[in-house]
Amino acid sequence: MKQTKRSLLTPLLLLFLAFGLQAQTDMIWDTHGVGFTVPDDFKIEANNAEEFTAGNDALYLSILPIQDEWVTEDDLADAVVTMAQELKYDRIQEGDAIDIDDFTGYYIKGRKDGANAVFFALLDKESSTNLIVVIVYADDYEDDAVDIAASFYAYDK
Repeated sequence: MKQTKRSLLTPLLLLFLAFGLQAQTDMIWDTHGVGFTVPDDFKIEANNAEEFTAGNDALYLSILPIQDEWVTEDDLADAVVTMAQELKYDRIQEGDAIDIDDFTGYYIKGRKDGANAVFFALLDKESSTNLIVVIVYADDYEDDAVDIAASFYAYDK
């Protein structure tokens, strides 16, 4: 009897894990030498020198470059807060400095009219390419948005 219960639990556990894990894929923005990981159902909307945008039904990613060798780490927090305020995200929930791969930066999380977003600015320690990133996400997708944010990396083109 014990063997039967165990043999039924194993396939059920594997099935649960398979549906609980979301497949991921790497995307790159070759123009600016940046990569990141997103859910595999993301569709690219724009991929050019001025912007990279992609998304699915629950998450939307927008990246804009700032080519400015004079931007410093001290400027990033003010830039991110100002950007969120200009977009009318008035409920800022948290913010902090971040270090991701070759990037240093600052992020905040905000909410507006039922929309959630992670805003962050990244300064590439090795070049003058700096990025402004916004990830808008549906309720219950905050962990996915944070995972995307944490996956950014720079590479040599």
